[in-house]
Amino acid sequence: MRPVQEEELVVGQPLAWPLFDPAGKLLADAGAMVLCEAQRLTLLQRGFVDPALCLVEDDTLLVDETGEPELPPPPLPPVFGEVRALKRRLADAHMQLLAAGTPEGALVVLELVTELQALVARDADAALAAVQLDLDDGGHISRQVHAAILCQMALRARERDPAEVDSLMAAALTYDLALGPIADTLNRQQGELSAQQRRQVSAHPDEAVMLLKAAGVEDPLWLDAVLHHHERLDGSGYPHGLMGRDIGDGARLLAVVDIFSAMVRPRAYREAVIARNALRNLFMERGTAVDTELPGLLVKEIGVFPPGTVVRLASGEVGVVTHRGGNAACPRVARLVNANGTFAAVARSRDTREAEHAIVEAVPQARYQAFLSNCARFWADGPQVRPAPNRPAPAAAPVVLPAAAVEASVPAPEDAETAAG
Repeated sequence: MRPVQEEELVVGQPLAWPLFDPAGKLLADAGAMVLCEAQRLTLLQRGFVDPALCLVEDDTLLVDETGEPELPPPPLPPVFGEVRALKRRLADAHMQLLAAGTPEGALVVLELVTELQALVARDADAALAAVQLDLDDGGHISRQVHAAILCQMALRARERDPAEVDSLMAAALTYDLALGPIADTLNRQQGELSAQQRRQVSAHPDEAVMLLKAAGVEDPLWLDAVLHHHERLDGSGYPHGLMGRDIGDGARLLAVVDIFSAMVRPRAYREAVIARNALRNLFMERGTAVDTELPGLLVKEIGVFPPGTVVRLASGEVGVVTHRGGNAACPRVARLVNANGTFAAVARSRDTREAEHAIVEAVPQARYQAFLSNCARFWADGPQVRPAPNRPAPAAAPVVLPAAAVEASVPAPEDAETAAG
Protein backbone atom coordinates (compact mmCIF):
# COMPACT_ATOMS: atom_id res chain seq x y z
CA MET A 1 0.00 0.00 0.00
CA ARG A 2 1.06 3.61 -0.51
CA PRO A 3 0.44 6.67 1.69
CA VAL A 4 -2.56 8.77 0.74
CA GLN A 5 -1.66 11.96 -1.14
CA GLU A 6 -2.75 15.49 -0.16
CA GLU A 7 -4.66 16.01 -3.40
CA GLU A 8 -6.74 12.93 -2.63
CA LEU A 9 -8.15 14.49 0.55
CA VAL A 10 -10.33 17.54 0.03
CA VAL A 11 -12.62 18.92 2.77
CA GLY A 12 -16.23 18.68 1.66
CA GLN A 13 -15.49 16.00 -0.98
CA PRO A 14 -16.03 12.22 -0.79
CA LEU A 15 -13.10 9.82 -0.86
CA ALA A 16 -12.42 8.28 -4.26
CA TRP A 17 -11.25 4.99 -2.69
CA PRO A 18 -10.93 3.32 0.74
CA LEU A 19 -8.28 4.35 3.25
CA PHE A 20 -6.51 1.91 5.59
CA ASP A 21 -4.20 2.27 8.57
CA PRO A 22 -0.65 0.80 8.45
CA ALA A 23 -1.98 -2.53 9.75
CA GLY A 24 -4.53 -2.77 6.97
CA LYS A 25 -7.58 -1.87 9.07
CA LEU A 26 -10.22 0.16 7.24
CA LEU A 27 -10.26 3.81 8.31
CA ALA A 28 -12.79 5.18 5.84
CA ASP A 29 -14.61 3.61 2.95
CA ALA A 30 -14.85 5.05 -0.55
CA GLY A 31 -17.52 7.75 -0.67
CA ALA A 32 -17.08 8.81 2.96
CA MET A 33 -17.05 12.60 3.24
CA VAL A 34 -14.00 14.53 4.49
CA LEU A 35 -15.84 16.82 6.87
CA CYS A 36 -13.22 19.11 8.40
CA GLU A 37 -9.54 20.07 8.27
CA ALA A 38 -8.74 18.19 11.47
CA GLN A 39 -10.14 14.99 10.01
CA ARG A 40 -8.23 15.58 6.75
CA LEU A 41 -4.92 15.95 8.62
CA THR A 42 -5.58 12.79 10.64
CA LEU A 43 -6.32 10.77 7.53
CA LEU A 44 -3.27 12.24 5.80
CA GLN A 45 -1.04 11.13 8.68
CA ARG A 46 -2.52 7.64 9.09
CA GLY A 47 -4.10 6.79 5.77
CA PHE A 48 -2.83 4.30 3.19
CA VAL A 49 -4.28 3.37 -0.19
CA ASP A 50 -4.36 -0.05 -1.86
CA PRO A 51 -3.39 0.62 -5.50
CA ALA A 52 -5.42 -2.39 -6.59
CA LEU A 53 -8.56 -0.54 -5.49
CA CYS A 54 -7.70 2.66 -7.38
CA LEU A 55 -8.23 1.52 -10.94
CA VAL A 56 -10.34 3.98 -12.95
CA GLU A 57 -12.21 2.70 -15.98
CA ASP A 58 -11.92 4.69 -19.19
CA ASP A 59 -15.59 4.62 -20.19
CA THR A 60 -16.45 5.27 -23.84
CA LEU A 61 -18.87 8.17 -24.25
CA LEU A 62 -22.15 7.46 -25.96
CA VAL A 63 -22.91 9.54 -29.04
CA ASP A 64 -26.37 10.94 -29.80
CA GLU A 65 -28.00 11.30 -33.23
CA THR A 66 -26.15 14.56 -33.97
CA GLY A 67 -22.77 12.95 -33.39
CA GLU A 68 -22.20 14.88 -30.15
CA PRO A 69 -21.07 12.99 -27.05
CA GLU A 70 -23.99 12.09 -24.79
CA LEU A 71 -22.84 12.74 -21.25
CA PRO A 72 -24.33 10.64 -18.46
CA PRO A 73 -26.95 12.45 -16.35
CA PRO A 74 -25.68 14.00 -13.12
CA PRO A 75 -26.37 11.97 -9.98
CA LEU A 76 -29.62 12.71 -8.21
CA PRO A 77 -29.26 14.61 -4.91
CA PRO A 78 -29.75 12.51 -1.76
CA VAL A 79 -33.38 11.99 -0.73
CA PHE A 80 -32.72 13.01 2.88
CA GLY A 81 -31.76 16.55 1.92
CA GLU A 82 -34.44 16.81 -0.75
CA VAL A 83 -37.20 16.08 1.78
CA ARG A 84 -35.92 18.88 4.00
CA ALA A 85 -35.87 21.27 1.04
CA LEU A 86 -39.41 20.22 0.12
CA LYS A 87 -40.61 21.24 3.59
CA ARG A 88 -39.46 24.79 3.02
CA ARG A 89 -41.42 24.94 -0.21
CA LEU A 90 -44.51 23.57 1.51
CA ALA A 91 -44.26 26.32 4.12
CA ASP A 92 -44.28 28.88 1.28
CA ALA A 93 -47.32 27.19 -0.31
CA HIS A 94 -49.15 27.38 3.02
CA MET A 95 -48.49 31.10 3.15
CA GLN A 96 -50.03 31.48 -0.30
CA LEU A 97 -53.08 29.42 0.68
CA LEU A 98 -53.56 31.42 3.87
CA ALA A 99 -53.62 34.58 1.77
CA ALA A 100 -56.71 33.09 0.05
CA GLY A 101 -58.18 33.72 -3.35
CA THR A 102 -55.27 32.61 -5.59
CA PRO A 103 -54.59 29.14 -7.04
CA GLU A 104 -50.79 29.24 -6.81
CA GLY A 105 -50.59 27.58 -3.39
CA ALA A 106 -52.78 24.64 -4.41
CA LEU A 107 -50.79 24.14 -7.61
CA VAL A 108 -47.55 24.06 -5.64
CA VAL A 109 -49.04 21.46 -3.27
CA LEU A 110 -49.85 19.20 -6.24
CA GLU A 111 -46.31 19.66 -7.57
CA LEU A 112 -44.93 18.71 -4.16
CA VAL A 113 -47.12 15.59 -4.11
CA THR A 114 -45.52 14.43 -7.36
CA GLU A 115 -42.01 15.23 -6.12
CA LEU A 116 -42.55 13.54 -2.77
CA GLN A 117 -43.85 10.40 -4.46
CA ALA A 118 -40.65 10.23 -6.51
CA LEU A 119 -38.47 10.74 -3.42
CA VAL A 120 -40.24 8.02 -1.43
CA ALA A 121 -40.07 5.66 -4.42
CA ARG A 122 -36.30 6.28 -4.59
CA ASP A 123 -35.59 5.76 -0.89
CA ALA A 124 -38.44 5.48 1.59
CA ASP A 125 -36.01 4.92 4.49
CA ALA A 126 -34.26 8.24 3.86
CA ALA A 127 -37.57 10.06 3.53
CA LEU A 128 -38.87 8.61 6.81
CA ALA A 129 -35.64 9.42 8.62
CA ALA A 130 -35.60 13.01 7.36
CA VAL A 131 -38.95 13.80 8.97
CA GLN A 132 -38.37 11.64 12.05
CA LEU A 133 -35.11 13.41 12.88
CA ASP A 134 -36.06 16.97 11.97
CA LEU A 135 -37.73 18.25 15.12
CA ASP A 136 -36.35 21.78 15.20
CA ASP A 137 -39.22 23.56 13.45
CA GLY A 138 -42.00 22.97 15.98
CA GLY A 139 -43.35 20.11 13.92
CA HIS A 140 -46.10 21.97 12.03
CA ILE A 141 -44.77 21.53 8.50
CA SER A 142 -42.76 18.39 9.30
CA ARG A 143 -45.86 16.67 10.59
CA GLN A 144 -47.74 17.21 7.37
CA VAL A 145 -44.85 16.02 5.20
CA HIS A 146 -44.51 13.03 7.54
CA ALA A 147 -48.23 12.31 7.20
CA ALA A 148 -48.01 12.51 3.40
CA ILE A 149 -45.14 10.01 3.31
CA LEU A 150 -47.04 7.62 5.56
CA CYS A 151 -50.17 7.99 3.40
CA GLN A 152 -48.20 7.20 0.28
CA MET A 153 -46.66 4.08 1.79
CA ALA A 154 -49.99 2.81 3.17
CA LEU A 155 -51.89 3.47 -0.04
CA ARG A 156 -49.17 1.89 -2.15
CA ALA A 157 -49.33 -1.22 0.05
CA ARG A 158 -53.09 -1.33 -0.54
CA GLU A 159 -52.54 -0.85 -4.31
CA ARG A 160 -54.91 2.09 -4.47
CA ASP A 161 -55.62 4.08 -7.63
CA PRO A 162 -52.89 6.69 -8.34
CA ALA A 163 -55.47 9.48 -8.43
CA GLU A 164 -56.60 8.55 -4.92
CA VAL A 165 -52.98 8.57 -3.75
CA ASP A 166 -52.54 12.07 -5.18
CA SER A 167 -55.69 13.35 -3.48
CA LEU A 168 -54.90 11.97 -0.04
CA MET A 169 -51.26 13.04 -0.11
CA ALA A 170 -52.44 16.56 -1.01
CA ALA A 171 -54.83 16.37 1.95
CA ALA A 172 -51.97 15.28 4.20
CA LEU A 173 -49.88 18.27 3.11
CA THR A 174 -52.69 20.70 3.96
CA TYR A 175 -54.86 19.21 6.72
CA ASP A 176 -53.52 21.56 9.42
CA LEU A 177 -53.27 24.54 7.09
CA ALA A 178 -55.52 26.79 9.19
CA LEU A 179 -53.50 26.12 12.36
CA GLY A 180 -50.33 27.57 10.82
CA PRO A 181 -50.64 31.08 12.30
CA ILE A 182 -51.00 29.72 15.86
CA ALA A 183 -49.02 26.46 15.62
CA ASP A 184 -45.85 27.77 17.29
CA THR A 185 -47.84 29.29 20.15
CA LEU A 186 -49.76 26.05 20.73
CA ASN A 187 -46.58 23.95 20.64
CA ARG A 188 -44.85 26.16 23.22
CA GLN A 189 -47.86 26.48 25.52
CA GLN A 190 -47.78 24.45 28.71
CA GLY A 191 -51.09 25.51 30.24
CA GLU A 192 -54.67 24.91 29.13
CA LEU A 193 -55.99 26.43 25.92
CA SER A 194 -57.95 29.64 26.19
CA ALA A 195 -61.58 29.72 25.02
CA GLN A 196 -60.50 31.46 21.83
CA GLN A 197 -57.78 28.89 21.16
CA ARG A 198 -60.26 26.04 21.66
CA ARG A 199 -62.56 27.65 19.11
CA GLN A 200 -59.69 28.03 16.65
CA VAL A 201 -58.67 24.41 17.06
CA SER A 202 -62.23 23.14 16.71
CA ALA A 203 -62.80 25.26 13.60
CA HIS A 204 -59.52 24.53 11.78
CA PRO A 205 -60.84 21.67 9.57
CA ASP A 206 -63.72 23.82 8.28
CA GLU A 207 -61.44 26.82 7.83
CA ALA A 208 -58.85 24.77 5.93
CA VAL A 209 -61.53 23.55 3.53
CA MET A 210 -62.68 27.14 2.94
CA LEU A 211 -59.12 28.24 2.20
CA LEU A 212 -58.59 25.34 -0.20
CA LYS A 213 -61.84 26.04 -2.03
CA ALA A 214 -60.86 29.69 -2.32
CA ALA A 215 -57.66 28.50 -4.04
CA GLY A 216 -59.70 26.51 -6.54
CA VAL A 217 -59.53 23.04 -4.97
CA GLU A 218 -62.61 21.01 -5.92
CA ASP A 219 -61.30 17.46 -5.37
CA PRO A 220 -63.88 15.77 -3.08
CA LEU A 221 -61.40 13.22 -1.66
CA TRP A 222 -58.90 15.95 -0.78
CA LEU A 223 -61.52 18.18 0.84
CA ASP A 224 -63.31 15.37 2.71
CA ALA A 225 -60.08 14.04 4.24
CA VAL A 226 -59.08 17.53 5.43
CA LEU A 227 -62.55 18.22 6.83
CA HIS A 228 -62.91 14.93 8.73
CA HIS A 229 -59.40 13.94 9.82
CA HIS A 230 -60.36 14.58 13.47
CA GLU A 231 -63.49 12.43 13.37
CA ARG A 232 -63.38 9.22 15.44
CA LEU A 233 -65.22 5.93 14.93
CA ASP A 234 -66.99 6.20 18.29
CA GLY A 235 -68.37 9.66 17.50
CA SER A 236 -66.05 11.51 19.89
CA GLY A 237 -64.31 13.51 17.16
CA TYR A 238 -65.01 16.83 15.47
CA PRO A 239 -66.21 18.94 13.68
CA HIS A 240 -69.36 16.87 12.95
CA GLY A 241 -69.21 13.94 15.40
CA LEU A 242 -69.38 11.34 12.61
CA MET A 243 -69.38 7.65 13.52
CA GLY A 244 -68.30 4.38 11.89
CA ARG A 245 -68.79 4.11 8.15
CA ASP A 246 -69.90 7.73 7.92
CA ILE A 247 -66.18 8.52 8.04
CA GLY A 248 -64.54 8.07 4.64
CA ASP A 249 -61.51 5.86 4.08
CA GLY A 250 -59.28 8.83 3.34
CA ALA A 251 -60.20 10.60 6.57
CA ARG A 252 -59.63 7.35 8.49
CA LEU A 253 -56.11 7.04 7.10
CA LEU A 254 -55.30 10.69 7.68
CA ALA A 255 -56.55 10.39 11.27
CA VAL A 256 -54.12 7.56 12.00
CA VAL A 257 -51.05 9.20 10.45
CA ASP A 258 -51.93 12.53 12.07
CA ILE A 259 -52.07 10.94 15.52
CA PHE A 260 -48.78 9.12 14.98
CA SER A 261 -46.86 12.10 13.54
CA ALA A 262 -48.10 14.30 16.39
CA MET A 263 -47.11 11.86 19.14
CA VAL A 264 -43.52 11.38 17.95
CA ARG A 265 -42.85 15.13 18.14
CA PRO A 266 -42.12 16.96 21.40
CA ARG A 267 -44.29 19.66 22.89
CA ALA A 268 -43.61 22.13 25.67
CA TYR A 269 -45.78 20.09 28.02
CA ARG A 270 -44.35 16.65 27.13
CA GLU A 271 -41.40 14.88 25.55
CA ALA A 272 -41.71 13.21 22.18
CA VAL A 273 -43.38 9.81 22.39
CA ILE A 274 -41.07 7.06 21.17
CA ALA A 275 -42.37 5.65 17.87
CA ARG A 276 -42.84 2.17 19.34
CA ASN A 277 -45.05 3.55 22.11
CA ALA A 278 -46.97 5.74 19.66
CA LEU A 279 -47.74 2.66 17.56
CA ARG A 280 -48.81 0.79 20.68
CA ASN A 281 -51.19 3.62 21.56
CA LEU A 282 -52.73 3.41 18.09
CA PHE A 283 -53.22 -0.32 18.49
CA MET A 284 -55.10 0.27 21.74
CA GLU A 285 -57.50 2.63 19.91
CA ARG A 286 -58.34 0.19 17.09
CA GLY A 287 -62.02 -0.22 16.47
CA THR A 288 -63.03 2.47 18.94
CA ALA A 289 -61.37 5.71 17.88
CA VAL A 290 -59.42 4.68 14.77
CA ASP A 291 -59.69 2.17 11.95
CA THR A 292 -59.16 -1.48 12.90
CA GLU A 293 -56.69 -2.39 10.16
CA LEU A 294 -54.65 0.77 9.60
CA PRO A 295 -52.36 0.63 12.70
CA GLY A 296 -51.22 -2.86 11.68
CA LEU A 297 -50.63 -1.71 8.13
CA LEU A 298 -48.58 1.22 9.43
CA VAL A 299 -46.35 -1.11 11.49
CA LYS A 300 -45.87 -3.38 8.49
CA GLU A 301 -44.75 -0.49 6.31
CA ILE A 302 -42.52 1.54 8.66
CA GLY A 303 -41.54 -1.07 11.26
CA VAL A 304 -41.68 -0.99 15.04
CA PHE A 305 -38.52 1.16 14.99
CA PRO A 306 -38.84 3.44 11.94
CA PRO A 307 -35.75 4.95 10.31
CA GLY A 308 -34.49 7.84 12.41
CA THR A 309 -35.32 6.12 15.74
CA VAL A 310 -32.50 6.12 18.32
CA VAL A 311 -32.08 2.71 19.98
CA ARG A 312 -29.93 0.91 22.55
CA LEU A 313 -28.59 -2.53 21.59
CA ALA A 314 -27.91 -5.63 23.66
CA SER A 315 -24.20 -4.93 23.20
CA GLY A 316 -24.61 -1.67 25.12
CA GLU A 317 -24.10 0.42 21.98
CA VAL A 318 -26.48 3.20 20.96
CA GLY A 319 -27.32 3.86 17.33
CA VAL A 320 -29.86 5.24 14.91
CA VAL A 321 -32.12 3.08 12.75
CA THR A 322 -31.11 3.60 9.13
CA HIS A 323 -33.07 1.02 7.13
CA ARG A 324 -36.11 -1.15 7.73
CA GLY A 325 -35.59 -4.90 7.74
CA GLY A 326 -37.61 -7.87 6.56
CA ASN A 327 -38.78 -8.20 10.16
CA ALA A 328 -40.68 -5.14 11.46
CA ALA A 329 -38.83 -5.31 14.79
CA CYS A 330 -35.32 -5.91 13.39
CA PRO A 331 -34.07 -2.95 11.32
CA ARG A 332 -30.50 -2.02 10.46
CA VAL A 333 -28.78 0.39 12.84
CA ALA A 334 -25.74 2.65 12.52
CA ARG A 335 -23.67 2.72 15.71
CA LEU A 336 -23.27 6.17 17.26
CA VAL A 337 -22.02 5.35 20.78
CA ASN A 338 -19.70 2.53 21.81
CA ALA A 339 -20.61 0.10 24.56
CA ASN A 340 -18.33 1.99 26.98
CA GLY A 341 -20.20 5.24 26.37
CA THR A 342 -17.60 6.86 24.10
CA PHE A 343 -18.22 8.46 20.71
CA ALA A 344 -18.04 5.92 17.86
CA ALA A 345 -15.74 7.43 15.22
CA VAL A 346 -16.84 4.73 12.75
CA ALA A 347 -20.61 4.25 12.56
CA ARG A 348 -20.62 0.54 11.76
CA SER A 349 -23.86 -1.00 10.59
CA ARG A 350 -25.54 -3.45 12.96
CA ASP A 351 -27.95 -6.22 12.01
CA THR A 352 -30.42 -6.30 14.90
CA ARG A 353 -31.47 -9.86 14.12
CA GLU A 354 -28.19 -10.92 15.71
CA ALA A 355 -28.48 -11.57 19.45
CA GLU A 356 -25.49 -9.36 20.27
CA HIS A 357 -27.05 -6.41 18.45
CA ALA A 358 -30.71 -6.97 19.25
CA ILE A 359 -32.62 -3.82 20.15
CA VAL A 360 -33.17 -3.54 23.89
CA GLU A 361 -35.12 -0.28 23.82
CA ALA A 362 -35.76 2.90 21.93
CA VAL A 363 -34.38 5.98 23.68
CA PRO A 364 -35.32 9.67 23.50
CA GLN A 365 -33.82 11.36 20.47
CA ALA A 366 -33.16 14.60 22.36
CA ARG A 367 -30.72 12.78 24.65
CA TYR A 368 -28.42 12.02 21.72
CA GLN A 369 -28.91 15.10 19.55
CA ALA A 370 -25.16 15.83 19.47
CA PHE A 371 -24.57 12.50 17.74
CA LEU A 372 -27.26 13.09 15.11
CA SER A 373 -26.26 16.47 13.70
CA ASN A 374 -24.38 14.96 10.76
CA CYS A 375 -26.24 11.69 10.25
CA ALA A 376 -27.66 12.54 6.80
CA ARG A 377 -24.70 10.61 5.30
CA PHE A 378 -26.27 7.33 6.42
CA TRP A 379 -28.77 7.70 3.59
CA ALA A 380 -26.48 9.31 0.99
CA ASP A 381 -25.90 6.11 -0.99
CA GLY A 382 -29.55 5.34 -1.69
CA PRO A 383 -31.81 2.51 -0.55
CA GLN A 384 -30.73 -0.90 0.66
CA VAL A 385 -32.50 -4.12 -0.26
CA ARG A 386 -34.78 -5.14 2.59
CA PRO A 387 -33.82 -8.72 3.45
CA ALA A 388 -36.53 -11.34 3.61
CA PRO A 389 -37.40 -12.53 7.15
CA ASN A 390 -34.90 -15.01 8.64
CA ARG A 391 -32.28 -14.39 5.94
CA PRO A 392 -28.90 -12.79 6.65
CA ALA A 393 -28.66 -9.10 5.79
CA PRO A 394 -25.69 -7.86 3.74
CA ALA A 395 -22.97 -6.12 5.69
CA ALA A 396 -22.83 -2.36 5.21
CA ALA A 397 -19.66 -0.34 4.98
CA PRO A 398 -18.58 1.81 7.92
CA VAL A 399 -19.07 5.57 7.73
CA VAL A 400 -16.59 8.06 9.18
CA LEU A 401 -18.14 10.59 11.54
CA PRO A 402 -16.62 13.95 12.54
CA ALA A 403 -15.06 14.46 15.91
CA ALA A 404 -17.46 16.63 17.93
CA ALA A 405 -18.37 17.62 21.44
CA VAL A 406 -20.40 14.66 22.70
CA GLU A 407 -21.67 13.32 25.97
CA ALA A 408 -19.13 11.68 28.22
CA SER A 409 -21.25 8.64 28.98
CA VAL A 410 -24.45 6.87 28.08
CA PRO A 411 -27.35 6.93 30.56
CA ALA A 412 -28.18 3.62 32.19
CA PRO A 413 -30.64 1.45 30.23
CA GLU A 414 -34.28 1.62 31.15
CA ASP A 415 -36.60 -1.37 31.20
CA ALA A 416 -37.15 -2.85 27.73
CA GLU A 417 -40.49 -2.00 26.19
CA THR A 418 -42.96 -4.56 24.97
CA ALA A 419 -43.76 -4.86 21.28
CA ALA A 420 -46.43 -2.62 19.80
CA GLY A 421 -49.84 -4.26 19.93
